[in-house]
Amino acid sequence: MASGQKQKLYCYVDETGQDPTAKFFVVVAIVSRDQQELPREALTAIERKVGTGHKKWHKVRSEPRLKYLERVLQQHLAAGQVFYGCFDKPVPYFFPFIEVLERGIKSVARGNFSARVCVDGIDRQKAKKLTNALRARGVSLKLVKGARTRAQTCYKREQKRKTPKIGASFCCPWLFPSRRPISAK
Repeated sequence: MASGQKQKLYCYVDETGQDPTAKFFVVVAIVSRDQQELPREALTAIERKVGTGHKKWHKVRSEPRLKYLERVLQQHLAAGQVFYGCFDKPVPYFFPFIEVLERGIKSVARGNFSARVCVDGIDRQKAKKLTNALRARGVSLKLVKGARTRAQTCYKREQKRKTPKIGASFCCPWLFPSRRPISAK
């Protein structure tokens, strides 16, 4: 990277949700500065081999889940790029996001950087609040955006510039479900 040029970081975030019966709130972030398409293709191939396919993670039986995780770990996909936090409930919604993202971005960033953060299911108002909170903690951000569906992308403008396609989810099955093929009717 040339001096003076900002390094682009791509961050994908998902959480366990606000289930009132759950004891924990888990936030997982993938922070990457590398090509996005290669890991995505490898993860999709693993999904096909072990049979997790297009199903939601909670609907997949335990055996395929474990096989999926074992293969991802064996192939060292996203090694050093996965950051998570497990928080006792109740916890304010944004604090876990801020903590995990700040730790992840600052660990991966080298020198001058600008992060692009994609949070599954976040609306514009919450995205603005999260952007402001991260900037207040010294994280250089281009944007925080939300994806409403798993197939929706966060970085459409960058895709038009022929950069690798970036999805709302990236590494773990609950973060990276395969895209369903569109059937012609």
